[in-house]
Amino acid sequence: MADYSDLEAGTYATLETDTYFLLEGAQVRQVSLTVTFAGVVLTNVIQARGEVSADSGWPTCSVFVTAKPPTGNEEDDITVVAGAGNNVTRFTGKVRRFRPSGFPKSIEMVASGTLAYAAEWVPPEDILFDETWPSGATDQQLVQWVLDQVPGIGYDASNIAGTGATLGTAAHAGSKSSWAFDWAGGLNIYSKTWTWKSGISAWQYIQQIDHATLYRTYQARDGTIYRVQMIGHPDNTADFTLGPQDILNGASASRDTERTRNYVVVQGHDYGDGLGAVQGTAAGSNDFQGDGNDPNLRHTESYQSNLIESGVDPEDGIWDSNPGLRADDIAAMILPDVNKEFVEASIPSWRDDTHGPGMTCLLDALDRLAIGEPMWVARHAWEVGDNGWMATYGLTGGGLQQTNPAPPV
Repeated sequence: MADYSDLEAGTYATLETDTYFLLEGAQVRQVSLTVTFAGVVLTNVIQARGEVSADSGWPTCSVFVTAKPPTGNEEDDITVVAGAGNNVTRFTGKVRRFRPSGFPKSIEMVASGTLAYAAEWVPPEDILFDETWPSGATDQQLVQWVLDQVPGIGYDASNIAGTGATLGTAAHAGSKSSWAFDWAGGLNIYSKTWTWKSGISAWQYIQQIDHATLYRTYQARDGTIYRVQMIGHPDNTADFTLGPQDILNGASASRDTERTRNYVVVQGHDYGDGLGAVQGTAAGSNDFQGDGNDPNLRHTESYQSNLIESGVDPEDGIWDSNPGLRADDIAAMILPDVNKEFVEASIPSWRDDTHGPGMTCLLDALDRLAIGEPMWVARHAWEVGDNGWMATYGLTGGGLQQTNPAPPV
């Protein structure tokens, strides 16, 4: 039997060496949990949990202790190494909050990755794009530039990928697309930058760029910041498989066509020439809605970004020759992600692999969940404590697989 004396005494000092039984079966595993806060290894940890999500931007983590550590405060470093055999760094970041609980007595140390600082930093004054980048800039240059402004954030430029297209140089009928790239500061409440409200944060600016380019900027479990193209579709080669033997109680799934679309319309910058915003379209067909090339059968997905500078004539399909991102290219990239049956699943598992967003999982659960196909990992959460180790996968899929290699985890 496992030794629970430390739990009864409230010390939890030997959690990382105790062996616990999984409630779902007879398998016995040894869990490990080591938390280092402000350079000191904590000896009173009860449990910890964390999550990395493709959409949230930065990882989050909560560590539960019996009392506030005597060393360290908010904004100090915290690292969690945990697993059930695969004992790796699950989180590194900063403690942002202490949240005590009276019954049972404990303190939750709430932490986040340092990329969260981007959501809290605003330039003191408006930054005009054409003054900072008179020859335009690529999207990856812009994201790096924004990250450079935020104190407490570090990154490797080789991890910040992008389209390579030069943005912000198009002009037509007296209007310049660079105006859409102006960054509104926090001191001028009457800012004339029409694209955003005054006081736009660094994270909001990055999200605008990512939205236009279909890239995602996010921070991994180990604190590394990446920018990769993750459209949300499984790759044609699975990185790992989850089968019935891996799935714990509480797994759920859904299949729906409520979000299915066979026609995509992307609208970009409006140059004020009376022709409206630049635009591009893409049509597809599926078994539920028919062919999107037929106007009577169209189910339309609308997408808009003022940072998209180029498009095609909606009547003759001729390209307008503007530089920058093309609306028709963006529409073609969005189409495979909406012209499908939407398949989603939440899978709790005993697996303690090093997994993360952007990977492709072959979910082999046709009998129980009516899913037997590749799925894209949108979220990976984990928890370790007196009940052992558990991971939860948030998966999405449907449609045809794409060439979409997994980013680093």
